[in-house]
Amino acid sequence: MSSKYTKDLINILEMLWSIEKDLNLVRYNETEKKIYYTIAWKTSSMGSCNISDVINSSGFSRSTVYKTIKKFESENLLSLQQSDEDRREFILQLES
Repeated sequence: MSSKYTKDLINILEMLWSIEKDLNLVRYNETEKKIYYTIAWKTSSMGSCNISDVINSSGFSRSTVYKTIKKFESENLLSLQQSDEDRREFILQLES
């Protein structure tokens, strides 16, 4: 690995660690973090995100995604709002 590549990688990892600390994500496991980042990415790119979006994008099972979303909701990292278009779906809103 080149020295520049290694320095760039270390800088990126330090930035990610800082972001995770700011968002209070440090205590979550890698699966939970990936689900959180999937929600953030989908919300920013599509304007909204529902549970099916997270399942399809993350590759995790419905059960894993649902349990993690419920955990995030109970810890006030996100909120759920019932979809106006499909009453069976919930829109995920990250809390700031």
